[in-house]
Amino acid sequence: MGQQGGQPQTTGPANNPQQAQPGTQTATQPPDPMTVLLQSMTLLTQSMAQLANSTTGTNSLKAVQKPSPFKVLSFMQDSAALWATPAMEEITQGTTPFKGLWTEFRTQFKARFETVDEAVDAKERLRTLWQGSMTVPEYAARFNELSTRMGYSKADLRDRFYEHLADSIKDELVHTARPIASLEDLITVSSDIDVRVRQRRAERDRQRGRTTTTTTAAKPAVPLHTTPFTPPARDPNAMDIDATRTREEFNRLMRGKCYGCGSTAHVKKDGGHDRDICGYCRRVGHRETVCMDKFLKKPRSQKLAATEEGPEEPQVAASTSSSADAGATNALIAQLMEQQKALADQLASLQKSF
Repeated sequence: MGQQGGQPQTTGPANNPQQAQPGTQTATQPPDPMTVLLQSMTLLTQSMAQLANSTTGTNSLKAVQKPSPFKVLSFMQDSAALWATPAMEEITQGTTPFKGLWTEFRTQFKARFETVDEAVDAKERLRTLWQGSMTVPEYAARFNELSTRMGYSKADLRDRFYEHLADSIKDELVHTARPIASLEDLITVSSDIDVRVRQRRAERDRQRGRTTTTTTAAKPAVPLHTTPFTPPARDPNAMDIDATRTREEFNRLMRGKCYGCGSTAHVKKDGGHDRDICGYCRRVGHRETVCMDKFLKKPRSQKLAATEEGPEEPQVAASTSSSADAGATNALIAQLMEQQKALADQLASLQKSF
């Protein structure tokens, strides 16, 4: 019997890494006590089978195959090991835990670790599940894993999936003409939009890097004046960057609205704004309420300013400018106008892509 008592220890987790592999998963995943119990019973069964092969006699075989809670306690890990600590202390003190019965041990173990209602746990985890920085396929995989444990209808699951999507995906779903009434269609369309949004975001980041590098490298190649040039109080580069960011805010504000009047009932080509004259920039095709120049806080058009009070700015500019710097100022204005035109072309191309 001394040889039989020492035999199972050679097949435990410490000496058999292949059998201990399932238990090590609790280090990176939330521990599942029921899984640990099944793994422990599997290891114990294998140990008893090996011991049974080396024994002879019917009585010895029956004694080995009888389950014992004391042997299972030594295989427990994580929270199950903490639960088994008092029972192990009782064994060391000479008392018998669980009344020495396997059925009593099993009853207490289930009462402590078995989930009462898996649907309740799944609903709580689904309530706190958001797409966040995950891709749509990753979010959908976790959503489907939890939805199979609940009794929600397909329409309810579709609404819950849409509710926790990222705002960037929801903004594009408004403009799509593809069917998204069912959960499967919504996941398919959202996945395609997610790919396009991430690709466009990467392209825009690369384009910004090339534009900044080209502008910085091209400036020294075109001298504006033969005399040393004194830069203005505000850096032109900073102005361009601020203007680019402000235009993006304007486009985000106008998303889903008419660029001619701001209405959400139609787009600009269907609004009949061909003869509308803006009261701010004096351009044709939109109204003052949706004027980009007004949103960017640019000065009013000079044609409109001539009929109003306050011509002090042209007079002050004329009085402070000298004939020596007139050529440099005109060249600087021309360069700024070219940069503004390039930014306007980029904005138009971005609008066409969506």
